[in-house]
Amino acid sequence: MKKVISLILILGLAVMFLVGCSSKVDNPKVEEVKELENLSLNVAAPTGAPNLSMIKMFKENPSFGDHIEINYETIKSPDLLASRIISGEIDIAVVPTNLAATLYNRGVDYKIAASSVWGVLYLVGNEEINGWDDLRGKEIHTMGRGLTPDVVLRYLLTSNGLDPEKDVTLTYVGEAAELASTFIAGKSAISVIPEPALSNVMMKKEGTNILFDLQEEWAKLNKINSSYPQASLIIKSEIIEKDPEFVQNFLMEYENSIKWLHSNAPKAGEYSEELETGLSKGAVVNGLGRSNIEYRDIKSAKESIEKYLNVLFEYAPETIGGKLPDEGFYFQK
Repeated sequence: MKKVISLILILGLAVMFLVGCSSKVDNPKVEEVKELENLSLNVAAPTGAPNLSMIKMFKENPSFGDHIEINYETIKSPDLLASRIISGEIDIAVVPTNLAATLYNRGVDYKIAASSVWGVLYLVGNEEINGWDDLRGKEIHTMGRGLTPDVVLRYLLTSNGLDPEKDVTLTYVGEAAELASTFIAGKSAISVIPEPALSNVMMKKEGTNILFDLQEEWAKLNKINSSYPQASLIIKSEIIEKDPEFVQNFLMEYENSIKWLHSNAPKAGEYSEELETGLSKGAVVNGLGRSNIEYRDIKSAKESIEKYLNVLFEYAPETIGGKLPDEGFYFQK
């Protein structure tokens, strides 16, 4: 009898246990929904190709969710852009790649997440030049002594057997607009002129010839299929850590914006005029193909970035902050 009672108790406990388990299945625990923190972000780009790469986003301000508000801004002065990044006022920006390295080396906490402008420099003239050696003894007008246009030109001259200090005369002017006006006025015969200024020159001065596409010359010299990454997208590390899903969505939108740009140049030109970026519709339409705007994520761009920074470090280490950036410079998914 005692054995029977014991068996009944055991079976009863077993049934109670099963009922308890089944009740947990029938009434699943409701998972907590993590509330997203509201973000107010500032996105900036300098005039020219960097701004053009984001023109669709600047104009249409796509939504990334109710918790995110974005202000887009074109900043014409490179020095002002740098100071506002250093102050932390700008959260995401398209900047010269060497500036990104300089800021990182100075402890400004941003990551390089993609490269989008692959060189906009062209050696132009109104005389016939058939090879690099034909530049021997010539005067070349350029800009930014010690900056990217100067370093790239010196690198290509040296690599093609010309001493920049002895075989040519380099004359420096302040900025692209001054280079363009000097060339149009006939005060210079050979100049390094970037897009979009070049498009304005070619519309205003007949007989302007592109003597060398410096991007093609760079790729040829380095035996690679890409040019140098002149401008790249940087993102504040705090944003990457706080909302990685937003970062991925932003990068995807940026890539799509660039794809749209190449299929909608006239519309992009209208956007540019409406936003008063300094680029006319004609300059956008005529110069887009020479602006070399192409989205490449950090994985595919990294090798080219490292090569570019190595050249800058060799010729003018101060242009990247005095040293090559370490792995912490690069965004990782």
